[in-house]
Amino acid sequence: MKISIFTGCVIPIKYPGMEVAMRYLAQKLGIELVDVKFGCCPAPTGLKIVHFDAWLALAARNLCLTEEKGLDVVTLCAGCTNTLRETNHILAQDEKKRLFVHGMLERLGKRYQGNMHIFHLPDLLSQEQILDRLERSVVRPLSGWKVGTHYGCHYYRPAGSMNHDSSNGRYPLPETMELILEVLGAQIVEYNRQDMCCGAALSINAGRNEESLKIAAEKLDWMNEAGVRAISVACPACFTQFDTGQLLLSRKDRNRRVIPVFHIAELVAYALGADPELINLRAHKVKPDLELIAV
Repeated sequence: MKISIFTGCVIPIKYPGMEVAMRYLAQKLGIELVDVKFGCCPAPTGLKIVHFDAWLALAARNLCLTEEKGLDVVTLCAGCTNTLRETNHILAQDEKKRLFVHGMLERLGKRYQGNMHIFHLPDLLSQEQILDRLERSVVRPLSGWKVGTHYGCHYYRPAGSMNHDSSNGRYPLPETMELILEVLGAQIVEYNRQDMCCGAALSINAGRNEESLKIAAEKLDWMNEAGVRAISVACPACFTQFDTGQLLLSRKDRNRRVIPVFHIAELVAYALGADPELINLRAHKVKPDLELIAV
């Protein structure tokens, strides 16, 4: 399999270990990653609110870059996936927007076709043929790991463009990370309010840090009550909210129990044999004791 990789802005700068983990697991699973000179996705907030058409055109340019190589694209960030997938959806449905974007792209000598598929990493890895390869390649099973998943709002909302194949309700939670983690040997732990936002948007978009932290605390309380011993996320913003958020919460309450947080790429790479130092797990604010997690 050959596919272009969209690393986004946050991961290469703030969490390079996640990108290293992605490249490690791809090599182990026979996935050839092609680097393309993408720009910012741009994020599904911010510019989108200020100037929707500019947001749409910039995202469409990124899609053109992978189309030119005849490749699908995989992202490591729910926000990047949301922007690229929603742009593809809008341009397929709205002729007026499509003509506007074509006019903008023509100035760059490009034309959007909409012929690519946009994968988030869990979507890619949960395909049956990839799961089979993954199962055969595990060298460090996550046996005894009690993992709770958090997908993040942008992974599956809005349902019309992000989860159009599902018929399980208005905002159905995906099961892609569960499928991957079960193959790795982990025990999936369900918890109350699993579809609840992590609260990051309140801090990032509105500067309401205290309210944001309260939302994270509530969700973490539900995880603790259910017995979650490790959190798997699919978005760097959600990772920051739980990882840094728990550091801030524990400063207020020294008795508060913290839960290690991992990007799904880190968990897969670790299970496939990656050295924890290679994927920079020591950079986490909540330092994961990999031996104790399985106890």
